[in-house]
Amino acid sequence: MNNNLTAAEEKGYNTILNLTDEELIGTLRLEPVRLKKNQTPVCTMFENCQSRRFSAALCDPRTSFEFKFNEIFEIVEPQNVEYKKFSVKLALKSHPTSALSEEDINNIKAFIDGCYRQHHLNIFMRPDLNISDVITYLNKFGSLKSDKEIDDDICKINMERIPRVLIHIGSAGFLKSFHQLLNFYSDSFDTSYSSPYKLIGKVFQKQRSNFISIEETIPHRNCVYFFRPFKSNSEDFINSEFLQSFIKFFECIDIDNSSLNLDNKFYSIYDMKCSNDRINIKNNNDLYEDKSLPNYSDIKFEKDL
Repeated sequence: MNNNLTAAEEKGYNTILNLTDEELIGTLRLEPVRLKKNQTPVCTMFENCQSRRFSAALCDPRTSFEFKFNEIFEIVEPQNVEYKKFSVKLALKSHPTSALSEEDINNIKAFIDGCYRQHHLNIFMRPDLNISDVITYLNKFGSLKSDKEIDDDICKINMERIPRVLIHIGSAGFLKSFHQLLNFYSDSFDTSYSSPYKLIGKVFQKQRSNFISIEETIPHRNCVYFFRPFKSNSEDFINSEFLQSFIKFFECIDIDNSSLNLDNKFYSIYDMKCSNDRINIKNNNDLYEDKSLPNYSDIKFEKDL
């Protein structure tokens, strides 16, 4: 949660967290997030990081791309991967439930109106998936583990993979509320809630570097996603020119206070057939045969014929 909330906004945030299922359905709805009129779609950087020192080093205009590639980051292949972005935000109903007091309603309104993106949910999914598939997954496996909560060994494996689904939530505490509302409004989602996107690339911090001290960061928990609205078949790649476009981001980072808590805002799903805190060996890398092998005693060797 943002520490800069006003008293009313903080009360509104806590009120939403403590709503019962009936109060939630009776008070809030989901609204699609659309670009504002005349707003130009741009590439967005999502920092799934434990330390912003990595993000700062990645976008530092004072170092060359070659230096960054050798010392700072690695690129996960492939690049230019198609996704669909499903984006919604919490909105107050026109006639909220009478179970809440007028003060509670006003505080919720203050939070939603006054906080930028803290009540937003973004779901990036591969093009063969729909939001109904994600809802079915959530219902089947229950609570997701955030990327921050995933065990180190699994996190190291996932770092070099492209997720089937990437969930980014403005306030970690709202995941349960969004899950409830997604179920309730599942039959109401039309094409206005989703739009085609492209993952230009995913990069993660190198395990060894002469530039960034490993002791002060956790490399396998520092990665960045670059997403852009899909407008044409043209391809973008992570190169010197591309990273130069994030100079303003670098200038806004406070290097002396650059720690960034993941705060459970990212949830990655790499396999739709198992919970997101596990590795489904059978369905990855074809390590096992689909059919069971015959008994050894039944195999006829040439010398037996």
